[in-house]
Amino acid sequence: LCNKVIFLMSFVGNQGTFTRGYKAMIMDVEFLYHLLYLIICSLGVFVHVFFYSLLLFDLVYREETLLNVIKSVTRNGRSIVLTAVLALILVYLFSIVGYIFFKDDFMLAVDRIPNKTLEHGASMIGELFSGGVCQKENGENCSTEAVMDASIGVQPSVVIEDKERTCDSLLMCIVTVLSHGLRSGGGVGDVLRKPSKEEPLFAARVIYDLLFFFMVIIIVLNLIFGVIIDTFADLRSEKQKKEEILKTTCFICGR
Repeated sequence: LCNKVIFLMSFVGNQGTFTRGYKAMIMDVEFLYHLLYLIICSLGVFVHVFFYSLLLFDLVYREETLLNVIKSVTRNGRSIVLTAVLALILVYLFSIVGYIFFKDDFMLAVDRIPNKTLEHGASMIGELFSGGVCQKENGENCSTEAVMDASIGVQPSVVIEDKERTCDSLLMCIVTVLSHGLRSGGGVGDVLRKPSKEEPLFAARVIYDLLFFFMVIIIVLNLIFGVIIDTFADLRSEKQKKEEILKTTCFICGR
């Protein structure tokens, strides 16, 4: 911390930051970076030692190759954000289709820890996501009935595996498709119930799973990865070109 204070004072004196006015001080990115570094050091001393781990990001600032890795995401950030918005729109549409036609197929395995908190009270987030979920007269979830019966005489640390309906409300359906669909290699079809070929909606489920896999997993996600990889390749080419000019071209005459 003392080292950073001395360094920041020397930096301000050498750059003439205060003589240029406060506006120039705020616009100076390097000064703001070192000021943030000083704040993190102070937090590590007076608040918690966890903040010291953030100082390792200074390596990214010092190394140009690592800095290009960060720039590969931020340089074309607008394209990445718009592609991510397209992915969210598709997830929303697939969630609506799943909520209307395949509500019974959203049966996911959950690991419950039976305790008094889960038995006698629900959190605010749980109440928000449980809108429209089947409940008994006393307010308990119907899907927890089998769990509560099986948890009699079981210690609170025991984890019980159970199936839970996760698409009884549109909000919970969107969360399920967004969380499990994007993280699964084959799309949302990997976590849904496997239908029988004799069911009337078997063909529709096949089309639903394939469309999600091709449109979201293969096309949209690879578009985001492609933008990041192409940007990193361009930054690497620019770096190599700069190094070649420094090594082979005269700075004075340009030959």
